[in-house]
Amino acid sequence: MTRGMTQRPDELLANAWTRVPGDEAAAGAQVRLNEAEVYALLDGVGIARCPSALLPAGAGPNARAAWAEAAGALAQPQGKLVLKVCGRDILHKSDVGGVVIAQAAGGAAGLLAAADRLSAAVAPRVPAGAIEGVLACAWVPHLSNQPGQEFLLSLRQDPAFGPVVIVGVGGVLTEWYGRGTGGQSRLIFPADGLEAGAVAAALRAHPLLRLAVMPSRLYAVPPLSAETVGEAVAALAAAAVRHGAAGEGPWTLEEIEINPAVAADGRLVALDGVGLLSRRRWAPARRPLAKIAPLLEPRSAVVMGVSARGDNPGRIILRNLLASTCVERERLAVIHPEERSIDGVPCFPGLAALPWKADLAVIALPAAAAAVAIAELVELDRAESVILIPGGFAETGAHDLAADIERTLEAGHARPGGGPVLVGGNCLGIVSRERYNTFFLPAYKLPFSPAAGANLALVSQSGAYLVTFASNYDGLILPRASISFGNQMDLTVSDFLAHFADQPEVGVVACYVEGFRPGDGARFLTSARACRARGQRVIVFKAGRTALGAQAAASHTASLAGDYAVAHACLRAAGVTVAETLDEFEDLIKTFTLLHGRPAGGRRVGILSNAGFECSTATDALAGLELATFDAATRAALDAALPSYAHRDNPIDATPIADTDAWARAAAAVLGCPGVDCAVLSAVPVSPALDNLPRDPRGGHREDLEGAGSQPRRMLALWGADRKPWVAVIDAGALYDPMALMLERGGVPVFRKIDRATRALAAFCAVA
Repeated sequence: MTRGMTQRPDELLANAWTRVPGDEAAAGAQVRLNEAEVYALLDGVGIARCPSALLPAGAGPNARAAWAEAAGALAQPQGKLVLKVCGRDILHKSDVGGVVIAQAAGGAAGLLAAADRLSAAVAPRVPAGAIEGVLACAWVPHLSNQPGQEFLLSLRQDPAFGPVVIVGVGGVLTEWYGRGTGGQSRLIFPADGLEAGAVAAALRAHPLLRLAVMPSRLYAVPPLSAETVGEAVAALAAAAVRHGAAGEGPWTLEEIEINPAVAADGRLVALDGVGLLSRRRWAPARRPLAKIAPLLEPRSAVVMGVSARGDNPGRIILRNLLASTCVERERLAVIHPEERSIDGVPCFPGLAALPWKADLAVIALPAAAAAVAIAELVELDRAESVILIPGGFAETGAHDLAADIERTLEAGHARPGGGPVLVGGNCLGIVSRERYNTFFLPAYKLPFSPAAGANLALVSQSGAYLVTFASNYDGLILPRASISFGNQMDLTVSDFLAHFADQPEVGVVACYVEGFRPGDGARFLTSARACRARGQRVIVFKAGRTALGAQAAASHTASLAGDYAVAHACLRAAGVTVAETLDEFEDLIKTFTLLHGRPAGGRRVGILSNAGFECSTATDALAGLELATFDAATRAALDAALPSYAHRDNPIDATPIADTDAWARAAAAVLGCPGVDCAVLSAVPVSPALDNLPRDPRGGHREDLEGAGSQPRRMLALWGADRKPWVAVIDAGALYDPMALMLERGGVPVFRKIDRATRALAAFCAVA
């Protein structure tokens, strides 16, 4: 019987687990919960469900009689009830004919006969022994297959991020709405700390789910209150956390899915449910994160895998380290079995001969030899940190080799002193701003010129992405640290975020992530929240949005690519700014890095252009910004600056006739307005009224980019005079690249399209 069951959830899970043989349990087996057990779990959680009674398969006469009596009571007052086959391996009962409506008129004998007929009809369609009984469920009056009447409630344990809960459109329309809305028919919430009020607010704002909780043309009185649904979701979230991979007890409640939970007389009532249980636990992280400091600022280094005869990756890394301002010349060494020195750097035949312990060891050996070298580094305690350059590990299927290295490092972490931390493998290395460079790329191919960006840490799973960023932004943005972390065999993206969360010099941490290690997404969220509490901004581009993209990401990095929608929801909830495209990722990096230190005091934006199409486009792409209202003094300043036919309301169209002085005075008026929190300053630069081209030595025109009165010089003067955040737009071709370059080198974020500018500025101001 399940009606009125009071069994505690942890007791129920313990009983369910007894069905798994000991040898399978040790191997990480899973066990499904049948519907009766899910109902019992909901009782313990405090979520309403339909009253029910279970007739176990093979029940004796007394048990059958008791069930028939209970079922008869459940059938009142409607005179009918629902009979379902019950079995943990029968996930879709309707597909096998396992759900019928039974009438109570036949009495106890009739109900028992109906249950027996149901079992007999389903038995040929399911594996032998799959039917565990028949569940009698009270008929709960509700409107089915109508928007706002049926919900899906789901608890799941994401392998990386941990417990999440999902609320969406339920019933037979779940998949239809999911496909039709591109997955937008649901809300995903990180379970930890979730409150009913937050769920209720999200439901009211959702374009589809709000039908159930807000008055509308469909329902003058909504079927449910947002608080009722919010309380059920919050209760499910609490259970997800308690029985998560890092929660209480030895079991992990991997999944509970309730579909549908229906609106019935103002109550949310679960009518069906499935569940999954495992013993999966997250291993505690024992990495000594304090050693990230010597990894990023090493005073000594040793390189393994250097060729004495050619420019292999190890040789290039050695030469880059020779140019370092951080590694002391007399504390740089090479491990080489034959040479006495390479490029003037002393060589030692093995690690045992190295006379000092290195802050950093760089390994550029093939995978198998690298594993031997790491074991020796740990055994001899010859390095505080390791960069493992080569691939050839789990991403290529060599899981045993990767596992051996991970076990070696874990053994080192368990020793006094903690052993070395490792970055990689399958990584490009690290460039620590003006300190050292272990990229195996020569400086003539990838220079790192002085630039802004000392407040930026760029952490990427892809080394190639770091290369493209460094090349595209050379001379404009040079991060404090550019870290390629590869396969995360030891140090993970979350470890680096935790490190930078404690670095006051770092204001922006940007992460390109293909996948997380188990449990590491949850640690990432913890560090992200710490960053936001300190005023730091965290930006993430998560690769693997599609199934094929996730497969490619996982094969490249040997990490969990995961469910993009879950990652997106969890990251956003932790205060992370999530970029949907690489263009947006770099727009955000540029904007957040260059505007860092300028207060994001609000979302009231002033927009100045000299082109009507830009004014319209910017208005359509405010992305959360609000058009500011100009006060009388600002309007007077605009009147004095602009031609009489210019449009003075926000957004301002100065027209192409406005010259440099008029445009600059109008820009100053916008920035000086007390009602303006931020600004977008644009001018299609091809107007001959504007002075923004380099001087023509042949005398073809009189413009002079370097002159004190040029448009970019006037803009840089505004940049230095006012601390409000603003961005510039130069929508024109290569002829105007020098103007853009001048502004960017002066610290101004420059965009070539105004809609990208407004979206990036809106993201920056979103904290206001």
